Amino acid sequence: MTATLGGWILILLLVSYYLHILWRQIAARSPVAIAAFVAGYFMLAALFRHAEPYPVLRPVWLPFIYCYVWLAFSAAIWLLATAKVSRRGLSFPGEPPLISALLSSQLTLSLGTLLLSPLLDWRPMAAYVMLPPVMVVISYLLYRLFAILLRRNGSNRLSWALLLASTLLSPLLSMQLGAWLAPYLLGWT
Repeated sequence: MTATLGGWILILLLVSYYLHILWRQIAARSPVAIAAFVAGYFMLAALFRHAEPYPVLRPVWLPFIYCYVWLAFSAAIWLLATAKVSRRGLSFPGEPPLISALLSSQLTLSLGTLLLSPLLDWRPMAAYVMLPPVMVVISYLLYRLFAILLRRNGSNRLSWALLLASTLLSPLLSMQLGAWLAPYLLGWT
């Protein structure tokens, strides 16, 4: 089996997203975010370990392909440890805005996909599982939106309206992009 140029581009897209996550974690210097990132890897590896059939190294390498799932697991841990809830939204005192944007955007994407998939004939979940390059692009765009908004307001707080809108709209976007791009992506590999 030989990889095509398109296949290599898709692999490089996943690798560059993973490197961006690592760079953001290191640059933030947030001990809570780093600990949550490490714990998220082990949680996801344990989940893959219990899947059938079980190849020996699947728990080791599969979290690197689904790095957005890994980030969602770590975002859930990080949110429980750092978020402050108010009537206006979620704030993240003591956390850098860019790590707050990265983790909260990934959590809304994953949570929205998980919650809306049963209502949408599991199409958002199909895109989430079978189209990692599409999910990486959506995740990055959502991260940039959150980063712009967090930098603009200066209070390191995300409103409930934004969180709800991103939770509801990101699975719809992944479903639509997945349906539109899947034939092209299959032709590239």
